[in-house]
Amino acid sequence: MDSRDFWYDDEMLKSVNRWEDMIKNHQRRFFDVEELEDIIDYYMDTNDIPQAAQAAYYAAGLYPTATSIQFRIAEIFIDNGQPAKALSLLNKLEQLESGDYFVYLLKGAAFNLLGRARDAQRQFEKAISLADEDKIYVLYDIGMSFEQINQHKVALKYFLKVHAMDPDNYYVYYDLAYCYERINDLDSSSAYYLKYLDEDPFSEHVWYNLGIVYNKKNEDEKAIEAYDYALAINPAYASALFNKANTLTSMERYMEAVEVYGEYLEIEPDSPAAYCYIGECYGKTGDNNTAMRFFDKALTMDENFADTWYGMGVIHAQAENYKDAVRCISQALKLDSDNPEYLLALAASCANMRQYAKALKLFRQLVDINPEDELYWDGYAQTCAQQKKYPDAQQIATEGIRHIPDSAMLRYHLAAFYLLNDDRLQGLTILKETLDNFPAEIDFFFELFDKANYDEEVMTLVRNISEKN
Repeated sequence: MDSRDFWYDDEMLKSVNRWEDMIKNHQRRFFDVEELEDIIDYYMDTNDIPQAAQAAYYAAGLYPTATSIQFRIAEIFIDNGQPAKALSLLNKLEQLESGDYFVYLLKGAAFNLLGRARDAQRQFEKAISLADEDKIYVLYDIGMSFEQINQHKVALKYFLKVHAMDPDNYYVYYDLAYCYERINDLDSSSAYYLKYLDEDPFSEHVWYNLGIVYNKKNEDEKAIEAYDYALAINPAYASALFNKANTLTSMERYMEAVEVYGEYLEIEPDSPAAYCYIGECYGKTGDNNTAMRFFDKALTMDENFADTWYGMGVIHAQAENYKDAVRCISQALKLDSDNPEYLLALAASCANMRQYAKALKLFRQLVDINPEDELYWDGYAQTCAQQKKYPDAQQIATEGIRHIPDSAMLRYHLAAFYLLNDDRLQGLTILKETLDNFPAEIDFFFELFDKANYDEEVMTLVRNISEKN
C-alpha cells in the first residue's frame, strides 16, 4: 500500500519492456509522461532504485515542467538517504502544488530522516488534512516513514488508524505484527501474523517471521512448525532452514540440526557459520574429533568468524586443555571484544588455569556489562573462593544479591562461603532464610558445601525445613 496503488497491467509491463529494450540497445525512444510515471513506479515498487532514478532523470529531461516526475525524483532522494536534496526540491514544488498532500507527505518523510521529528509531524498533519479520500493511504505511508526510522510505537499508532478505517484490509496486519514484534509485544505480534496467514496462508515470509516471534517467546516447537510451513511453500528458503537448524540446536536435538544445516549448505555452500554450528552440534554430543573437523572447515572459509574460534575453545576447555582454550577464545574476543559469552568462557578457563587475577578482571567486566546475570556474579565469587578468599567471595555474592534479590543460587552460595570460612552463626542464619524462601533449590548449597552430609547442625536445619514443605 502506498499513496499510489501499484498493479502490473499489460500497458505498464509493455512500457517497462520498451524501456529495458531501449537501455539494452543504447537507444533513445519517446515515452509520454504517463508511461514514464509507470516505469518509475514499477522500479520503485520493486525496490530497484538505480533503475527508477535513471528513468526519472530521463523523464525530467523530456518533461522538465512535469511536477509528477519531480515528485518521484524527490521520493527517490528520500529512498537513497538524501533527505536534504529532497527537501530542496520539495520546497520548490510546494510553491507550485501547495494543495497536493504528497508534498507534505514527502517533506515529513525527509524531516524524519534528518531526525527532525517535530517538523515531520507538522508536515504529516498538513498531508492528512489535504488527503480527503486518500487519507487511509497517507496514514499508512506516515506509519511506514516512522517504521523506517525505527520509531515503531509511533508507526503502530498510524497502522492502527489504518486498520480501524479499513478492517478488511489484511495487508496492514503484517505491519502491525512487525511493529509489535519490535516493541517486544510478542503476543500481539504473533496474533497479527496469524490473522494475516488466515487470509494468505501461502506467504512464506510471514510464516518465517512468525517463526522468529515464536523463537523470541521460547515456543520452539511452534517455531519449528512455522519454519516448516515456510519450507513447504519454498523448499529453497535458506533463512528458514538456517533458523530451523538453530532452533533444533537450542532444543538439544543436535543430530536433527546437523541434517537441516546440511540442507542449508546445499543452497548456501559457502557459509562458514553453518559449518561452525555443525561443529558445535557435534561438540554437544561429545564427538569432539568431528566437531574439530567442521571448525577447521569453517576457518578455511573465514578465519575471522569469531564463533568458530569460540567453539574450538569450548571443545578444548571440555577436554581440560585450558591453554588451547584460552588461545582460541582470546582470538574470538579479538574479533568480537564485547561478547559476554566469550568473556565468560575465557574467565572460566583462566580460573581453571589458576590465572586468578585475569579471571577476576574478566568477571568484573562481565558484571559491569550485565549486573542482572547471576552466573557472572557466581563465577566472580567462586573464583575468590577457589583461592580460599572467602570474605571477598562473600562481598561479591552480597553485591550480586543486591542486583538480583531473588537469586537462590547466590543466596545458597553465600551461606556456603560463610560456613566454609567457619562463620557458622552467619552461615546458618543465611541458610535458614534461604531454605525458608527457596526450599526446592537446596542443591545449590550442596554444590559448594560438600561437608554438609557430615555437619549435623546443617542437616538438621535442612530436614526441618524439608518437613515443613
